[in-house]
Amino acid sequence: MSQQNPGPDMRPPDELTTEERLMDPFPWYETMRETEPVRYDGSRDCWDVFRYDDVKRALSDHETFTSKGASDFDPNGNLGTLLIDEDPPEHDRLRGVVEEYFQPGNLDELRPSIRSIVDDRLDRALEDGREIDAIGELTAPVTVSTISRLLGVPEDDWDLVRQWSGAMTGDEAGRDAIMEGVGKMYEYFGNLLGERRQNPESDLISVIAGSESDDEPTLSPSEQRAFCVFLFLAGHSTTTHAVGNALWTLEETGEYERLREGELDRRTVFNEVLRYRGPVQSISGRRTTEAVELSGTEIPEGERIVSWIGSANRDPDAFDDPDLFRPDRRPNRHIAFGFGPHYCLGAPLAKLEGDVILDAVTDRVERLEVDEGPSEPVELATSYGFDRLPMTFHPRN
Repeated sequence: MSQQNPGPDMRPPDELTTEERLMDPFPWYETMRETEPVRYDGSRDCWDVFRYDDVKRALSDHETFTSKGASDFDPNGNLGTLLIDEDPPEHDRLRGVVEEYFQPGNLDELRPSIRSIVDDRLDRALEDGREIDAIGELTAPVTVSTISRLLGVPEDDWDLVRQWSGAMTGDEAGRDAIMEGVGKMYEYFGNLLGERRQNPESDLISVIAGSESDDEPTLSPSEQRAFCVFLFLAGHSTTTHAVGNALWTLEETGEYERLREGELDRRTVFNEVLRYRGPVQSISGRRTTEAVELSGTEIPEGERIVSWIGSANRDPDAFDDPDLFRPDRRPNRHIAFGFGPHYCLGAPLAKLEGDVILDAVTDRVERLEVDEGPSEPVELATSYGFDRLPMTFHPRN
């Protein structure tokens, strides 16, 4: 076991290297919780943690499990200083610039805007018939458009920044394309930040641009650019998959009709989807600062920790009937958005988008069908969902 790594090994565990296992990792999680709740994987040089209480501690105890220099969002260090790669108080300095902006009460005013985006996308998707790609034609365009509008990206540029973000989320073989995308987005947001310093508007880029002052600079210009790139990338990818998982699960379990008829609460349903099939299955951005014991196993200092959120959310010690989708589950203490200081900044926005999309679909679609194929699962063990999900939407009369 190495005490120093040049960068995290982002390969999936050997147990999750097939498409079938990626889409159904839950039996493996169960086995690991029961037999090896904390285990060292020599091929990936990391420690996997599977139980709910252990995962919560790894995510929240930043003094023992540091985020500094342990990124899994930006393992090659392309984006610069990011709040997810810092511990308090530095993390709090960065997050504090925009945290108020993401409070649920402040986001509520976005609901009509998001609904108009959803309705427009449904109109486009259904122009040529009932068969649509629920990801490419609905959830992805809606979430990209929403974060773009929130940031203040002009509507004429939405497709452009989406193309750049697609290049930047490629695999290691696409490193040149990733670096090119980083450069273009840095330049683009740098220009927008400059414009907003001179002429502020009611958008998030103006808030970030205004964080620099002569008296007490909060974010440097380079930190501002990195923050904009991070918010754009993080602000749409997980929500895209979460809402796709919701449509898939509602159809599969036969619960869509109950939701459409108002027998189920949309927010409660979406919360259960996040637990049952969360878009983020693991977080590897932690490293031990000292030797620590979890579930009777000692982990040495300086080791990388992979926290399996997807397993924690199926832990029977934390949830009754964890392998059942219970759309009315209350309370629901899932940790799909993380836990502790790094609890997802955009969680309220993701929940709002999920609620608006489900509201619009149930208003306009009588019945859903998941088509036989070809679907395209996300090819990352850290994520869960689809990059392509063919469905048939039967419009309401």
